[in-house]
Amino acid sequence: MIPSNSPGSAAHSQRPTLKDVAREAGYHITTISLALRGHASIPEKTRIKIQEIAERLGYQVNPVFHALSRFRAQGCIRGPAPRIAYLENFGMGSGRERPPYMQAILEGARRQAELLGYQLEPLAVGEDDHDTHSLTQYLKENQITGVVMASFVPGFAEIALNWDDYAVAKIHSRHTEPEATVVGNDHIREVRLAFSRLSALGYRRIGLAIGRADEDSCGHRHTAGYLMEEASIPTERHVPPLLFPYNIDSKSLGGMIARWVRRHQIDVVLCNWSSIQFMLEQEGLRVPEKVACAGLCLCEPFVPGLAGVKPHLHLLGERAVSIVVAQLKTTERGVPECASSIYVQSVWQDGASAPQRR
Repeated sequence: MIPSNSPGSAAHSQRPTLKDVAREAGYHITTISLALRGHASIPEKTRIKIQEIAERLGYQVNPVFHALSRFRAQGCIRGPAPRIAYLENFGMGSGRERPPYMQAILEGARRQAELLGYQLEPLAVGEDDHDTHSLTQYLKENQITGVVMASFVPGFAEIALNWDDYAVAKIHSRHTEPEATVVGNDHIREVRLAFSRLSALGYRRIGLAIGRADEDSCGHRHTAGYLMEEASIPTERHVPPLLFPYNIDSKSLGGMIARWVRRHQIDVVLCNWSSIQFMLEQEGLRVPEKVACAGLCLCEPFVPGLAGVKPHLHLLGERAVSIVVAQLKTTERGVPECASSIYVQSVWQDGASAPQRR
């Protein structure tokens, strides 16, 4: 049997608490708390004694519970808010700008963090940014134990933290570790909603053009929804989905989509690139006269007249932060045995790019 105070025991593996310091020092827990904050009401000799005991036991201030006493009765801030890391990997260090949909998610996450008494800190992961070692060191030095994996883009840098040390949630990012709780759009429902709406508008040959990176990130849920809808229509109306490669540029993609449209005589294109109408018209396909189109991720700045699915992106950020905060406040760390998925539903928006077909 392992003694309760041995290095291999469960009791030893737990972090020392204020109660442990109070028990060792022989003072009330309130006195311990005030002494460790350097409060003037505690004699200097007593403060030093308590601080030495806390250091010997390895006690560290919990930034989460510290957040609960950040405000005085009149609302003045006593100290800085504890931080939650918001990890991104799309190449900020190399000068890339955050795409609009990522910006919308970030803004929702930041508002929710502030509402709950936290500070959200975006941190870039990549060749010109943090790697696993430097990120681990930064999080440790700044006592950051809450992490949001924010829409990690497949094909870009990955990270491998010791997840047992962190409260964590992911936004999409199904392709990468850890197997944590995921918050995402309901991509299956979105594609099925768009397919149903376009069918009602009179379109018969509906094509889905989606990037392999997007499919990997969401667990291939776009094509899953599309194949579900195709299963309910006659075979002659089936169109093979176009899965375009990683990191393709707009001009190359436009040519690829145009060839696919002409080859399969497509009536309307479903695509999550907001520039879909521009790409089609650059290839000589007039919208909507020759081919209609609809977007799967309409977000600000909106493309005038583009029909499609409008997601509530800010809610993705809000929900992910709320999950991490709940874990922090219950001292839950690491990857759950049974990770869950939370889906935020979107709405359809009509537009001139996909009018009623006569």
